[in-house]
Amino acid sequence: MTLATSSINDILAAAEALFSEHGYAAVSMAQVAQASGISKSNIYHHFSSKDDLYTSVLRHACQDTLKQVQQLSASQGDSIEQLRHFSIHHFQHLHQKSRITKLILRELLDGGHEHSRLLAQQVFHEISLQLKSLIQKGQEQHYIRNDMDAHHIAASMVALNIFLFQSWPILEHLPNSTFTENTNSQSMLFDILLNGFARPNTPH
Repeated sequence: MTLATSSINDILAAAEALFSEHGYAAVSMAQVAQASGISKSNIYHHFSSKDDLYTSVLRHACQDTLKQVQQLSASQGDSIEQLRHFSIHHFQHLHQKSRITKLILRELLDGGHEHSRLLAQQVFHEISLQLKSLIQKGQEQHYIRNDMDAHHIAASMVALNIFLFQSWPILEHLPNSTFTENTNSQSMLFDILLNGFARPNTPH
């Protein structure tokens, strides 16, 4: 690892902790410099602005998910099982990076149009394209219905995991709750999403 790479990693780690704890607006570049032990001028050598640093933190946090969906999209095999594998990995990643997950969700609600645009274009765009490609491969293999838009299927998969991540503290305490283990519930909900809950040939 080069000195420059080490410095970048230190900056990203410090910024991730600060952004996660305080939110984007409340963090200054001076605070990042103090927390990372790297001068503000050196931070600006690597990152052109606070926005650039912020999106870099989020992209860095999403790298494992991007690599995983890229590998699945490029590989052969049953696309349904590949989508199931992605869904499980994504759900686990939300928990492993829970501070960043909470930051992103907070920014989606409170960050405004411009931050939402930055997140869409600079953080989630490539993951969205790769997941769409994986779904379209399943449609070409006739495992997935062709009359459904791949972007909306992808959004449904991600939304399921985000909902379970956010609502688990309530779900597990509902009276007579069957939500006893979150990965098991995630698998069950994925199957419901995949197969639907209406009986076959039920008029509706």
